Amino acid sequence: MSTITEKELLEEIRSIRKTLEHIEALLEERLIGVEEPLPDEIEEIEKYETEKREGKLEPIKLNELLKELEETSVKTFHLSLK
Repeated sequence: MSTITEKELLEEIRSIRKTLEHIEALLEERLIGVEEPLPDEIEEIEKYETEKREGKLEPIKLNELLKELEETSVKTFHLSLK
């Protein structure tokens, strides 16, 4: 293996290592919960848990939600054109 190729390989490995370390830091921060939820997020979580416990939540099909969002965005788009 030539010296140039080895240097290029070493640079690529260092770049991959840096990217991996960045991904690991993001995972720790977001998934493991390094950051505490904000007060408004805590309030919404508690509201959701209460409504779930009391049976006030109704499950909806994802397809229905996507269709509704699509219709809403089309209407919004048409309104913005006027």
